[in-house]
Amino acid sequence: MNHHPISNSSPRAATGVAVSRACSARAVVLATFAIGLALLLAACGPGGSPDAPGSDGELRFQWVAPDGFPATVSLHRALDGQRTGETHAYPSGEAPLLGEALADRVLRVRLDEPQRVVLRLNNQRGEPLRFWVAPHLPRPHSGDTALMAQCLCTGEVYEVPAGGSWARVLEFGIRRRGAVTPLGVTHVIVLGELPQ
Repeated sequence: MNHHPISNSSPRAATGVAVSRACSARAVVLATFAIGLALLLAACGPGGSPDAPGSDGELRFQWVAPDGFPATVSLHRALDGQRTGETHAYPSGEAPLLGEALADRVLRVRLDEPQRVVLRLNNQRGEPLRFWVAPHLPRPHSGDTALMAQCLCTGEVYEVPAGGSWARVLEFGIRRRGAVTPLGVTHVIVLGELPQ
């Protein structure tokens, strides 16, 4: 007779041992994963990222304008109800409704979840200001495919009233696929009319 270490049990019992071992291995993997996740959350806080709580990445905006540009440029969070692409000019003494200012011009985002922001130009001269915007430039350039953007480089000429302001609701995000973060976005503001 041939004797095997587990030959005292039936084939059904041997199968039970194998299943039990597989379940034990799975339990160890799940426990290890849970411990790792708990350590990550403890290190990063509730947002899951030590650098940007509540976000996976960040967009850093830069606005380039010619010397002597007569308007100030600011970026703000959009308010509920403001739709992407909404564009309004406000006469002197009337101000747009704006959310919190992004003073550092950095928008922290979750991947694949674009956010709306409002770009505001405040014209400080006594005559209307006409401008257009060249296509945005992502930095690094490899981030171009990950950038989600509905912005203002539309081939339109915009006008800010004398002493007034102008605002446009933009939308930006970073795609998870090919994500680059931080991702810089540069817009070049050009005075006057579009070249023919």
